[in-house]
Amino acid sequence: MTWGRAAIDDAHRLAVASCVGAGLGLLVGGVGGRLFMGLLAGLNREDHGVITSDGFPMGEFTVSGTLVLLTTGTVLGVLGAGIYVALRSLTLGPSWFRRACVVVGGTVMVGAFLVHEDGPDFTLLEPTWAAIALALSVPALFLLAMAPLVDRAVRDGAWLMRSRVAWAGLAPWVFPLFPFVPLFVAGWLLARVVPARAAGPWLARAALVVLFVAGAANLVAEIVAIYDTVGRGRYLLG
Repeated sequence: MTWGRAAIDDAHRLAVASCVGAGLGLLVGGVGGRLFMGLLAGLNREDHGVITSDGFPMGEFTVSGTLVLLTTGTVLGVLGAGIYVALRSLTLGPSWFRRACVVVGGTVMVGAFLVHEDGPDFTLLEPTWAAIALALSVPALFLLAMAPLVDRAVRDGAWLMRSRVAWAGLAPWVFPLFPFVPLFVAGWLLARVVPARAAGPWLARAALVVLFVAGAANLVAEIVAIYDTVGRGRYLLG
């Protein structure tokens, strides 16, 4: 297969995966995120109006805030599906093991960015474990559904692969995800140049393991810091 044909085929798969990621991101990250935030706000009515780390008042429903959350969830869903398509050839073992690695690894990496000590999101809302668990459940649920759905959608002969409408899935990569495009293109070119039997794929897997360990360490450190802050605050008040 020529490089041009391969590039078109892989771009088509990226477009299809992006459509799946957009739908799941809207549903899980946008709608699900809003529901989880509403649940936490309901458990902490005394903190209504407090500004979160993202700049939104707790417990207050606004159209603009909801639209921002839905849009962010959709865009991040596209990015997540794109990363999965780019890296799924590196996974090893039976399908259940590969998907478990995707869910655990992705949740830890995203959680390392979501869960933080700074701001009131996790140090003010109670119960603390629920705030952390709900934050981690968003990427976990997304990844749990995304991997099998994308695998089915990008198969030859699948409905989205036969639909020209799926090419619209590349739109978010023009804006706002264009900064990631050079990384995807560089990775694609490297994968085409380096033979599958060479050490390149194993080096890539090793790099992913290192990133996972670093992300897990950061996540654990943030959770410990959150509980330390909450415990210290309660001790001072008591």
